[in-house]
Amino acid sequence: MIVLGLDGATLSVIEPWVESGRLPNFERLLDESVSGELESTVPEITVPAWPAFATGREPTDLDMYGFTHFNRETRENDLSHDEFVPGKMWDAVDDQDGSVVVFNIPGSYPWQAIDGTIIAAAPEYKDEYAHPPARWDELVDLVDGYKLRNDQPPGSREYVDESLDLVDKRFEAFEHFIDREDPELAVGLIRATDRVAHHYWGAESTPPAASDNELFEVYRRVDERLGEFLDAHADKDLIVMSDHGFEKVRSKFAPNVVLERAGLVSLTESGDATKAAMGTARDAASDLLGKAGLLTLARKLVPESALTGVPTGDALGLDNALSTGRIDWAETTALADVGQKTTLIYALADDPDEIDAICERAESALRDGAESEGLSVRFDRLDRGGPHTPDLAMVIETPEVHASSRFDVDDLRFEVDTSGHAREGIFLARGPSFRDGTIEGARITDIAPTVLHALGYRLPESMAGDVLDVFASGSDLATRDPESYDFVGDAAVTGDGVAGDEEKEGEVKDRLRELGYLE
Repeated sequence: MIVLGLDGATLSVIEPWVESGRLPNFERLLDESVSGELESTVPEITVPAWPAFATGREPTDLDMYGFTHFNRETRENDLSHDEFVPGKMWDAVDDQDGSVVVFNIPGSYPWQAIDGTIIAAAPEYKDEYAHPPARWDELVDLVDGYKLRNDQPPGSREYVDESLDLVDKRFEAFEHFIDREDPELAVGLIRATDRVAHHYWGAESTPPAASDNELFEVYRRVDERLGEFLDAHADKDLIVMSDHGFEKVRSKFAPNVVLERAGLVSLTESGDATKAAMGTARDAASDLLGKAGLLTLARKLVPESALTGVPTGDALGLDNALSTGRIDWAETTALADVGQKTTLIYALADDPDEIDAICERAESALRDGAESEGLSVRFDRLDRGGPHTPDLAMVIETPEVHASSRFDVDDLRFEVDTSGHAREGIFLARGPSFRDGTIEGARITDIAPTVLHALGYRLPESMAGDVLDVFASGSDLATRDPESYDFVGDAAVTGDGVAGDEEKEGEVKDRLRELGYLE
């Protein structure tokens, strides 16, 4: 079984580009697969989506809600990059004496040692992540240098060229480890489909399938490599999926402004004015250096530790409000963190009745505010899984509208010109075990149970997802009930993440701002 992830891949561009004849191998895969949309997590962000994919567990179980997530207890934004995620599908395979290759998956580090190879996705600052360690040198030699991230300036031609090169190197490396080890399960990810979509979507709802369109360039390169991959593994079961989709974003909705007007959140008049002024200067300098392609050099010359605690820019989003001390905690009972189309509401209370009352006030205010702006929204009440778990989630169902954590806007809905995540990713399954046709209602938490069932392994009881109805009619896999057992995973074998390292934390946050994950 091979699982190939295409980060942020979306049918909103794949289908029209297939219909125009520009992506022949995606067309071939669609024709030969059972396929459909794959609903992401709440929120629809890389983290927690990939950990949920790997474990079959919801973010409420993982207590993980983004690259950063608000901590109700400390009232700070924590980085989740280096948090150990137990009970991943490959750990269950290894526990049942199977062999595995894991390549470039976010949330795979820190890991448990397995019988196989792990090349982990970076928490953005590391130079290498490999188990066993010798695999890293093997990888670097194989592809004549290997990078965990694209260091070129976003928006530049160099960024696109580097993205295309990384697509080639990731396909080549993933294929190498599959051939080298012939594992029972291989899980790998191509990330450029997400990164380039963040920076190069353009003005149209559906970018053109044109040679001068950077996003299409990347999808075309992926299509070429996908054709080779399909040929090389024609007799194997293959799942191609993404953690979320993508869409043009033309406006944003400001839930913190709604909560402030409803008396649920309160700001101080000034906060730390010195930090705010330094943040504005820092933002201006970063913008100039980025355009000149010198930002990476500047970071080497000026350590991030020298800027610890300094916010970035004038926009008063949640991260900056926390950094500059602008939230009046004595007068605040709820606040909003956001993840693309999802708003996460944290009630600052412990008594269940008080939490319910705060959530009712927040939901009522947000519903009225959204409806006044012509938005369709839905609400989910959540059970606390830890200090990062919100009490209420609001999902914007109106296309091309996202949420913003900003406090400093006059209108609840304001215009922007950007792009971002959509809730529906892609799911395609091809091979001797699978039927053809379509699948509806598939969720990202269903992938791990489906994979383990297909391989004939028992499922960890911690998995909340379901085995999908994707198997050939009348086959043993289609008729046999999945088996489960008590396995959730042990403590991480290795891990020296960013927590407590101010320089590394600052670098990670800067990269998240580049991608629009922080305001």
